[in-house]
Amino acid sequence: MKKSIAFILALAMTAGLTACGGSNSGTTSTESSAASSEAADTSSADNRGSATDTSNAEYTIKVGHTLQENTPSHEGFVKFKEEVEKNSNGRIAVEIYPNSALGSERVMYEACQMGTLEVAYGTSSVLANFDSKLKVLDLPFLFENEDAARKAVNGKLGDAAAEGLEDIGLVKLTYLENGMRMITNSARPINTPDDLKGLKIRTMENDIHMKAFELLGASPTPMAFTELFTALQQKTVDAQENPIFLIQTSRFDEVQKYLSLTGHLYTSGVVTINKQFYDSLPEDLQKVLMDAADVAREYQYELCDKQNAEALEYLKTKMEVNEITPENRKLFVEKTAPVYDQVASEVGQDLVDIAKDAQAGNY
Repeated sequence: MKKSIAFILALAMTAGLTACGGSNSGTTSTESSAASSEAADTSSADNRGSATDTSNAEYTIKVGHTLQENTPSHEGFVKFKEEVEKNSNGRIAVEIYPNSALGSERVMYEACQMGTLEVAYGTSSVLANFDSKLKVLDLPFLFENEDAARKAVNGKLGDAAAEGLEDIGLVKLTYLENGMRMITNSARPINTPDDLKGLKIRTMENDIHMKAFELLGASPTPMAFTELFTALQQKTVDAQENPIFLIQTSRFDEVQKYLSLTGHLYTSGVVTINKQFYDSLPEDLQKVLMDAADVAREYQYELCDKQNAEALEYLKTKMEVNEITPENRKLFVEKTAPVYDQVASEVGQDLVDIAKDAQAGNY
């Protein structure tokens, strides 16, 4: 099932010319890619990580994502490649295409649907353009911390959110994470919803995120991530929200004084495989893929924890950092409760009830 280099290049060219559609796809993909410096060559696969001989492989799996080689997600895919090639005894070869080499998240999910790309990775917000049930993972203040979020997305909630993917030609291999999102601003610490009143905060172009900040009294202002640093510097916006590692790597400490550990949203990533391709594999190789995805996920989580811990320690030397007390967190939860009704009208009350169960610790 190997595809020719010419086909891969053609796909990459097509992806580069295709505009990102949907309300979430553009800024999310840009934001994911912004975590590290531009790679020298985005057209070739990263084939690190395996000494297994795959020269006579029966199957070739191309993996596409928007991130760069020194990110936890990419290293997770290197681990996935190692596990698959080793445990399939070389029957499956894995090629990893990072740095948006095969297009944006939306373009790669489309290619995965069509079967021109075996495995695609992007955020759940982008994949929700294909299956709205995944919007449930964007609910505000759903999880208190990463541990709770990981248990939920890899438990009943994650299964329910992804159960419709097979109807659109995709199979979920696993969830990875972009992490808990925190607020920075140039005005004051954010301890209660009242502290957000009047602040112009940059958000992704995501209706759920924007509605949540409106309810909290802020003025959500969607804009491209590439414009954000300058907007903060010039006071076009007062605040922004992102995972801790991205706040540090984007140098927002240079233009923001306060970092509040709000944990208001958790961003999941979804690894999908083309259903027709997956169904064509023998059962033993299907298991190899699922097991490898589990190993890669746990490895990525470890790297994320290390990266965020180091980033937070650095930011504490540059910014005023505050945590949210449990009592004050309840105020945020109460203020944003109407968002749950909005999402329930789109995805069904049953699914939102599963999310609320996860919120209560029932995974």
